[in-house]
Parts: sequence; structure tokens; C-alpha cells
Amino acid sequence: MALARVLLGSAAVWLLVRLLRRWLRRAGPGPNTLPDGLIAPLLLNSLASLGYLAMVIWGWRSLVRGWEVLRFDPGPDRLVEGAALLVAVVLVVRLINRSLLLLLERSLQRLGREEQTSTLKALAPMIRALVWGLGSLVFLQKQGVPLGAIYASLAGAGIGLGLALRGPLSHFLSYLTIVIDKPFQIGDLIGFADVLGPVERVGIRSSSIRSLGGERIVIGNEELLQKTIRNFGDLPRRRVAHTLRLSEQLPAEKAAAIPGLVEGVIRAHPPASFDRCHFTGFGEGALEFQFVFFVPDSNVVVFLDLQQAINLGILQAFQEQGIAFTPPAEA
Repeated sequence: MALARVLLGSAAVWLLVRLLRRWLRRAGPGPNTLPDGLIAPLLLNSLASLGYLAMVIWGWRSLVRGWEVLRFDPGPDRLVEGAALLVAVVLVVRLINRSLLLLLERSLQRLGREEQTSTLKALAPMIRALVWGLGSLVFLQKQGVPLGAIYASLAGAGIGLGLALRGPLSHFLSYLTIVIDKPFQIGDLIGFADVLGPVERVGIRSSSIRSLGGERIVIGNEELLQKTIRNFGDLPRRRVAHTLRLSEQLPAEKAAAIPGLVEGVIRAHPPASFDRCHFTGFGEGALEFQFVFFVPDSNVVVFLDLQQAINLGILQAFQEQGIAFTPPAEA
């Protein structure tokens, strides 16, 4: 009877898993394709293994139900049930580890952060160890092992380990903040304090920046995140505003023509786009005009080239019209 239950139950589990697999393939994006890649096969395989294990336990309990000897020595029954529980915990922990890491990797890919998968792979052993530790505690608790002393020992070890690894852990968390939050990436031109330059390397403890003067600047990630970072490499477009100080003796008709002159110069230098140019006021000994244009490129070299070309064009146009500049007023 026990053997019949095991065989019939296992056949039912096999049939159920087969039907679920066929239904999922029909519901998948393509013919004979399971949805969500490898997640569905992982779930089905684990479900089948747990189902077969449950049928074995069912058959065992029906076999030993009438054994009088177990009333005096339940050791064999407890041994079999403990082994079954151990196998079940191993199957569930393996399923959680594989599914969790796979879901995290898929999430990073859907968010467009494929470069962070290397960080996830580096953290995978720590994640697996944590899940295995939790599974071991669950197994021991189900076996009736008193865990008070174990929890106290883990708490004491955790406090001591935390004090010993406070510095390295702080560096690692700062590194994770940069990798996950992405305030900047390698190659971005950033500025903080009096440093300006592209990011060359992001390490676990420190980051390297190549200044515009050529020297390599290494700064700790924790210190870097405590400062205000200006990321010039993440500009969808760069806004440029300048003020022109012209002679106060400038005739009104020439002053009225200046916005058109500036606009023509800027439009003659694509991809710069003209925004506005206005006579903003009477300064100390000068007429002040402000003009604004946009550069749709985060590359600082492209910006400087366009700004230079536009400045030279404005200078040439003003010289042709006899428009003189006025130096800034002395403080």
C-alpha cells in the first residue's frame, strides 16, 4: 500500500508538472518557449522535486503507521523525517538563490544597467551564503535545537565583526552607492571642490580623476560623496550665457541691431542653437547686452570650440559695424 501511494502520487506530480509546462509554453511569447527565460523551468523543476519528496514521506508515514515499535523508539521515524526536511530545505534554498539572482540580473537589464551585472556577480557569493544561513537556522529550529545560544553568539560575533570592519564596510557601501545610484560614470567630466576632470576609474575604496592639468587625482569614495559633485558629462544640452559691455556712446540704431547680429552669428555655427539676446540695462559706463545659446553636446571640447567660434564671429561682426567694447568697471 505504501509503495502504491508513492508510485501513484509520483505519477500525479509528474502529470501535473507536465501539464503546467505545456500550459506555460502555450502562454509564452513564442512556440515551445517558456516565459521569463529560466525562471519558469527552475520553478517547475523545484516543484517536481518537492512533490516527489512529499509522496515519499506520505508513503513512509502510511508504512510505519501500524508499527508498534515506534511507540517505544521513534528514532527511525524522526531520522527519516529529518532527512526529508533537510532535502526540502536544500531544494528551497537553491531555488531562492537561483531565482533571486536571476531576477536581479533581469531587473538590471530591463533598467538598462547591464554594466552593473559584474557587481551583482561579485555580490552573489555573499547573497548565497546569507540565504544558506537562514535556511540552516530554519532547519535547526524545526528539529527542536535551542537557538538562543546560537542567536546570542551570532549577535556578539556580528557586533565584533562590525567594529572590526567598520572602515572597509563604509568604503564598500560608498562604492555601492556610486555603482547603483550612478552620480557619475567612468568618462564623465565632473567637478568638485577645486578639481575638474574626467573620471578614469571607480574602485571599491577610491576613485581616480584626471585633472585638466594632466595630473591624476585619487580621492576616497566616502569623501567624494560628501561633496557637491557637478557632473558635466550628464548634460543633455549645455546652456551658455554671456554679457557684452558696449560703449555707452553707441548710437541707438546700432544698439537695436545687436540682437540680430548676435543671432546671425550663433545660427551660422551649428549645432549651437540661439535662444535670446536682449539689451538688459545701463551699466557703469557701458551698455549691457546678454545673449544665451545652447550646445546639444556634453563634450566639453565641442562646447569650447563652438564658444570660441561664436566669440570670434561676434568680434568680427562688431568690428565691421564699428561697435566698440567697454572693459569691466574697476571695483
